[in-house]
Amino acid sequence: MYDVIIIGAGPAGLTAAIYCGRSKLRTKIIERSQPGGQINLTDVIENFPGVASANSKELIDTMVKQTKDLSDVEIDDFKMVRNIKYNGDIIEVSGKSVIDENDFSHSCKALIIATGAQPRKLGLKGEDGFIGKGVSYCAVCDGPLFKDKDIVLIGGGDTALEEALYLTKFARKVQLVHRRDKLRGSGILQERIKNNPKIELVLNSVATEILGKDVVEKIRIRDVKTNKEGEINCSGVFIFVGFAANTQFVESFLDFDSEKYIITNENMATGKKGIFACGDCRKRSFRQIVTACGEGAQAAHSAEQYLTEVNKRYD
Repeated sequence: MYDVIIIGAGPAGLTAAIYCGRSKLRTKIIERSQPGGQINLTDVIENFPGVASANSKELIDTMVKQTKDLSDVEIDDFKMVRNIKYNGDIIEVSGKSVIDENDFSHSCKALIIATGAQPRKLGLKGEDGFIGKGVSYCAVCDGPLFKDKDIVLIGGGDTALEEALYLTKFARKVQLVHRRDKLRGSGILQERIKNNPKIELVLNSVATEILGKDVVEKIRIRDVKTNKEGEINCSGVFIFVGFAANTQFVESFLDFDSEKYIITNENMATGKKGIFACGDCRKRSFRQIVTACGEGAQAAHSAEQYLTEVNKRYD
């Protein structure tokens, strides 16, 4: 029996674990792969307060060490949670090992879901191989790494347009590739895009392959009207075609918005007793490491308060 189980070992989950551990709550973290979450998609972190520049792996390793140094916290990785249910006031969490498919089941008094989200990929040839080597899904995270370089951005919605404008702070040129003959973003963003001399629109076009030796060097595109193919030389490819929350395992259990992000109140509490959510799996408008950490701390605090009330009822 654990006081708290945390599902997910990204920045939100690890921060929640640190705060739970410091409050002497017996805590288990369950992670489906390796700690880090989306932070593993980038190489260098330059926007975390107090850290001018950090290797993403080193930053996560430090968070993991902080967590493991707490005697009341355990980390159980490569475990996939499949089901959550109540047994009275107790929450039962079960699933399978990713490595050997052995079943597991644990019980807790409070649960924090910090499973994050993942960028929607295009499935391009070469896309996976160049992640962290020129392919990015986060302009705020990686834009400064492409100072005075040529970039291709794929997408046409509000997020893509906002990120394209942001990237012009660093890039020499941003070529915006969109499959339709006009952008989908809001009118004011479209106007800003068209008036920005650093941005070139490449409409009616889809990307088909990302090319390079050790890092991104070019991208192959195809005109959807003529089927004519061409190549664009670039140092980076930014893909903005949306995110998908990692919440499939609780889709029938919690309240979600239309995009399957978990709905909570300002204290990270869901509509189910003793269950909290934080980080990128939660409905919110801005997704960064620093906001995930803040929400992780709040979720841990709320879980501690909940446990205090529960224990009072049984004293």
